[in-house]
Amino acid sequence: MKKYLLIPFIATFMTACHESLEERAEREAKEFTKKNCPMKVSEYITNDSMTYEKDTRTIHYYYSIHGKADTTSLDKNKAKTELTKGVKDATGIRNYKEKGFNFAYTYFSSKNKGQILLDIKITPKEYNIK
Repeated sequence: MKKYLLIPFIATFMTACHESLEERAEREAKEFTKKNCPMKVSEYITNDSMTYEKDTRTIHYYYSIHGKADTTSLDKNKAKTELTKGVKDATGIRNYKEKGFNFAYTYFSSKNKGQILLDIKITPKEYNIK
């Protein structure tokens, strides 16, 4: 009888072990969004959600900008440099970096709903520079 009780456990365990990194990225993005978003990152920035885009192998973060930072005069080059450094330094995404995932960051205006203020994609070629 005990042997039959172990079968569902083993089946579940075996299935969990076979989750691909892509499946894990999709699951983790959904879980992060459900558990943590919206999440205030700073006085002017809120993380609205995180997704995984299978076709481009991209982990995509969506943010809203509020208050005095909500302007179209944001410096895209400076933002890209800072985000690239953040990806390089991030240890929590090491597995994704080792497998060559892309990382995208889209910042929306809060006062002009739907207006994209920044849309930045960071590729392995950019974050693997030593």
